[in-house]
Amino acid sequence: MASELARHMCEAFNGGNVLPTVFAFPPRSISSRGPMIWNHQFLEFAGYEMEDGSILGDPNSTALTKSILELGWEPPQPKSRWDLLPLVIMADDDAPAMIEVPPDLSKLVAIRHPRYEREFENLDLKWVAFPALTRLGFDIGGVQYTAAPFIGWFMDAEIGVRDLADTFRYNALPQVAQALGLLGDGVEDLDDLPEFERLSVLSRSQQELTYAVHWSYQQAKVSMSDTLTASMKWCRYDDEFKSRNGFRLPADPYWLAPPQGSIVPVWHRGGAPNYQPKPMICRHVQDPINAWQREKRESSIKSRQVYIIDAIQPQRPNPLVRSLSNYCVGSTLEKRHVQDAVKLQLTEVASPSQASSEQMHIDQGGHAKIFLAVSFCSAGTFAEKIALKLHDRLRVLAKSFPNLDLCCGVKSLDEAQASAIKPGSILLLVVSSTGQGEVPKNGSRFVAMCDKRSKEHLTTPNTSFRYAVYGNGDSRYAATYNGAAAILEQKLRLIGGLALAGGLHHGDTSIHGTTLQALSPWWAKLQSEIHDLATDSPRLKRASSENDYGKGPTAETKDRQTEAKARFGARSRQLLVDYHEASTVNISPTFRGSHEGTYLVTLNIGMGSYEDMSCIQVLPINSPAKTRRALRALGVSGSDKISLSFPHADDPSHSSFLSSYVDLEAPFQGLDWLRSMTTAINEEKLESLASLDVLEQLHESGILPVEAALTSSICFALPLLHPRTYSIASSASYSASLNSSIVPQHLKTAPRRQHHLDILVKPFSTGRFSHTALSSPLPNRLCYRILPSSAASLLTTAPSTPLVIIATGAGFAPVRCLLQRFIAASRSSSTKNQRSICLFLGLKPADVHLFSDTLNEAAASGVLERLSIVSSNDERVRIYDRLGEEGTRHKIKDMVVEKKGWVFVCTNLEAAKSTRMVLGEVLKEEGGVEAVEDRLIEEIF
Repeated sequence: MASELARHMCEAFNGGNVLPTVFAFPPRSISSRGPMIWNHQFLEFAGYEMEDGSILGDPNSTALTKSILELGWEPPQPKSRWDLLPLVIMADDDAPAMIEVPPDLSKLVAIRHPRYEREFENLDLKWVAFPALTRLGFDIGGVQYTAAPFIGWFMDAEIGVRDLADTFRYNALPQVAQALGLLGDGVEDLDDLPEFERLSVLSRSQQELTYAVHWSYQQAKVSMSDTLTASMKWCRYDDEFKSRNGFRLPADPYWLAPPQGSIVPVWHRGGAPNYQPKPMICRHVQDPINAWQREKRESSIKSRQVYIIDAIQPQRPNPLVRSLSNYCVGSTLEKRHVQDAVKLQLTEVASPSQASSEQMHIDQGGHAKIFLAVSFCSAGTFAEKIALKLHDRLRVLAKSFPNLDLCCGVKSLDEAQASAIKPGSILLLVVSSTGQGEVPKNGSRFVAMCDKRSKEHLTTPNTSFRYAVYGNGDSRYAATYNGAAAILEQKLRLIGGLALAGGLHHGDTSIHGTTLQALSPWWAKLQSEIHDLATDSPRLKRASSENDYGKGPTAETKDRQTEAKARFGARSRQLLVDYHEASTVNISPTFRGSHEGTYLVTLNIGMGSYEDMSCIQVLPINSPAKTRRALRALGVSGSDKISLSFPHADDPSHSSFLSSYVDLEAPFQGLDWLRSMTTAINEEKLESLASLDVLEQLHESGILPVEAALTSSICFALPLLHPRTYSIASSASYSASLNSSIVPQHLKTAPRRQHHLDILVKPFSTGRFSHTALSSPLPNRLCYRILPSSAASLLTTAPSTPLVIIATGAGFAPVRCLLQRFIAASRSSSTKNQRSICLFLGLKPADVHLFSDTLNEAAASGVLERLSIVSSNDERVRIYDRLGEEGTRHKIKDMVVEKKGWVFVCTNLEAAKSTRMVLGEVLKEEGGVEAVEDRLIEEIF
């Protein structure tokens, strides 16, 4: 059977001019499984599981490869990712027969590209010449042909988009992108790119790879179809069949849908009928390998002999036939011997001479065995990417230390569960937040397990596990920033975990836009501490006596400098690519000293532009006077460069660094650098002072300036200047149409152009931006970048869609932008405004006059249907209380439930929770807030 199939497959291949052929072996009887083929395809690459958990070859074939190896197959040496598996066939009621692929069919097509010859040659990509599916069968009139392989030709996208490109197959696209230079200068990894750039690079790589596949098969003179031709042929055939018979043919859309999407005509046809006519091509109900294993156990076949056959020459005596008696189970006595052997092996593993799962494992060098596990907890993808990159780095580190035992792969936190919490283990978590700072769903079971352990006091303080948590948060959302990471860090500590690398590391996606940038600062700390644990050599934490001063930076100091360089390097790249210059040009009201409410601040953003309902991130740079004071204290020239050694980032001058990178009003990140000076100065007195004040005190004491190397250490210990994020409170379209008679007072003295925008600023005496912006003379300089907002989806709703808006204080900013946009639309349209808006505002009395112009104009333009304002009051009545009033309740139901309107909430966290609660009561009969969740937008400030 095996030899005949190999012989006739050679004929059907026809030297590359494939003759589509079906090979039908005898059908199965009612009482038998019938003949079966183990391989999924006649030509299939092996997938070897390596010791480090990686796969060499095709990951799709790992289970099959393992089973064939157990049959006695000896793979080529050395193994490669392009090793063809032998064909394994079982005749009905017989043992497997194994045959190597004939030489005429084992030749692979090398994938080359006419425009990138050297690059594709270095990639060394290949593929088999033809597809021949071998695990499909036929059902014809109830007769089942369990072995009916058929040969055809490839469509180019099968290889270029799926086989070579799928992440769970050969995952070649990152290699193609790297080889063709599509990543850009200095970018080492595809995952280091922002998602939109990553998609663009993957699409281009996929396109070039698919083109290379088709071109290579043409050069090799092997039959292949292109996607467009195959699609058009199918569409024509399907249309002709329907015109003749009145109905469409059944088809599997997963097989038919082209991976290139809507470019290909068949994509637009949608789903095909899913009935299953007969004769029918279908997959086996039984897995042939499982069937063989079952037959071995049941001993239904007397002769348990696996045959290894010389291809195409079955009539010759076969010197390679071998009996694999080790795989045979005969009598009950033999079964008992096997069971006894298994028991013996288990007894040896669990013997007292070896460590149990609750004991500390020791390697041959006498070092404690350390188990490393990496998990992520996130509703998105960025946290998982950071975890995967961390696992890659740990794999390299583990090769240098035999006592480091790295768990295979990265798991979600719920998948890890209690297995990762054991004595001698290190649990490394990458955690994002969801909702209002809650732990994502794929970590909920882990949290429950920690709570249970904590209540039952299941801690092991003497041999505890260690942990480190990376918070994958966004500081623009201060109220929920790394909330989930903080929760998990606390729970791990409560069940006896020992913090590694500080326990919780606050990552910030608003600063670190790529996985490399995000991981680098955390890795600098982790690598050092894991290294010390692996070698049993803890680091010196700080100088223990005055004699330790002047001995240079400790390892901890160097780690902090590495982290700081990465942090400031990311800022340098942001300033170069993302940020632009702006200035504050107007503030209203002008009587700043006595005003207790919110301020309307107008910014000149130069020739920049913005989309309505966006956010602006402001970087409140230090004033020139403060920058000069810092330069003088350090004793450096403003034009001298400070080295960051960060990819895609320019080294800034000291003047630029002290102006736009650091916060001179915040305390130092650490004062380790003081220990490298011969001084007895008290660190505690300096820890709470502004960094500029510390520099000036040291300068006045004669300690500063110092040599260049130590000056760099001081600079890298300065706190990073964090941006502040505000919702834009003006509409660009409204600014362009300011010809109405109702014009806000402050605009009469400040001519508006499209490159001006407004924000609402709530003053704080310690606020880094609000204090500077409101107290400095105009204009004052700053940097900014525009960010998208989730509220932008409100702009895409239909003109007749009702809106219910609840806002408090500075949360009126996006509402003001929205109202201005609708006012501008009503000016430019001759038709009456169709949108119904109910606005509920909670304001301080001092803010009412600031917003009244916009509210009056919105009402006059027909934009506002209903307005309810609640000022601060002693009775503590809040704006969300109005939602539950009888008349209002029915109005909200009508707008949100009956007319499918949207709800927009822009408040602080506590008010948002209370608003959600009241809305839940109002919509209780309709299913609560969950019934309108897809039309509810919350912006928390």
